[in-house]
Amino acid sequence: MSIIERDTFFKLFGRGTFHGEPSIYMGFNDIEPILAFVQTFHLKTIIEIGIQRGATAKCILDNCPSVEKYIGIDIIPDSQTTLPIQQGEVPQIAGELIKGYHQAELIITPNGTRDLSPGHLPVADLILIDGDHSADGVFLDTILARQTIRKGGIICWHDYGNSLVPDVTRVIDDLNTIEGNRIFLIENGFLCFQICSEGR
Repeated sequence: MSIIERDTFFKLFGRGTFHGEPSIYMGFNDIEPILAFVQTFHLKTIIEIGIQRGATAKCILDNCPSVEKYIGIDIIPDSQTTLPIQQGEVPQIAGELIKGYHQAELIITPNGTRDLSPGHLPVADLILIDGDHSADGVFLDTILARQTIRKGGIICWHDYGNSLVPDVTRVIDDLNTIEGNRIFLIENGFLCFQICSEGR
């Protein structure tokens, strides 16, 4: 895994600034780089896989006026998660914190992204993968994201290095081994990213 120092990251991509609080699932060290991407490159279309109640989405929408479309994907309230540890994260009202935002669109299905194909989604500037943290879930979400992202767009994965959900780390390490370390971890956080040389 290639690790980029935070100071180096901010020199390259700017520093994400925001008002408000990050969600309990996405701390300051992880939301700040996402905001930096959106604010520096004036990104317009974002897809979040695993939107939960929408705290991360709210932080982005409240602080990034360039965003024109924000699609949040999650599962219905009585869905069973692949990993038992994630069952408590299933939202009763997915995206409830951004339901009044005109940019927001929610896609709620029994199986989340497993019920979707690239044709269900617009070409995106940034895709945040933070849904099913099983190995299959992360891998399938990565395939979907790579089929949906625009050329030059950014894919972010959350929870790399989180010992509670080790499959995230395992999948990303495997991808880096096969593809030559194209996914970077931002120092002192759980967020990885890749700037995609190919896309829709």
